[in-house]
Amino acid sequence: MEKRCPDCGAALPQGVPVWVRHLKVADAMTVDPVTMGPEDSLMRAVELMQKKGIRRIPIVVANTLVGILAQGDLNRAQPSALTDSQEEFARVMEETPVSRLMIQNPVTVSEETSLSDAAQTLHTMKFGALPVTRDGRLVGILTDSDLTRCLIDLLAHGG
Repeated sequence: MEKRCPDCGAALPQGVPVWVRHLKVADAMTVDPVTMGPEDSLMRAVELMQKKGIRRIPIVVANTLVGILAQGDLNRAQPSALTDSQEEFARVMEETPVSRLMIQNPVTVSEETSLSDAAQTLHTMKFGALPVTRDGRLVGILTDSDLTRCLIDLLAHGG
């Protein structure tokens, strides 16, 4: 049975083009992502996420990945701005290192991992990002936003 577009009724192509199956993580990842060290403060993480418009920060020591800090984890761990004084909130955020909250030894992928496998991992594990490493060193990050951008490009130009 032929599938049709629900909006315009046009016939939809069958299957996925072969070249799409050959896409690698390197084709969609963010190169040189924003990083922090494990001793940087939670306050700096919050400021960096807001300034750069990002939700995850790889944590590195000499370019070696040691963890990842997600905005959701950071939000859950922040002292409440409603119940604590602003001074106490700022003090806790300034004095607490990201190493206290970061996910240690996160799941990673390589640049050569198939994009399909990486997307499946993100979906199955309910992750928002996968650090991309080469020989233990961080070389990029693949985020849900990267996958969405890739999908948009494929739909707009991939035919």
